[in-house]
Amino acid sequence: MKSVAKYRRFAEEYRKLSDKLVSPKDKEALQLMARAWDNVATECEDRIISQAVRALLDHICQEPVG
Repeated sequence: MKSVAKYRRFAEEYRKLSDKLVSPKDKEALQLMARAWDNVATECEDRIISQAVRALLDHICQEPVG
């Protein structure tokens, strides 16, 4: 989860930089990069959650019944 937080920080930094710019084109470019980092963070988070769910299901399925 450290990488997810790191990617979210990158996105936030790009948003902060975007807020300081005047040029609409430049602002839009940095906002696009912020959204891209958010997407990377979400994909990473989804992958981590999927792995955790699979591990939990594997553990549950290996327990003896009864």
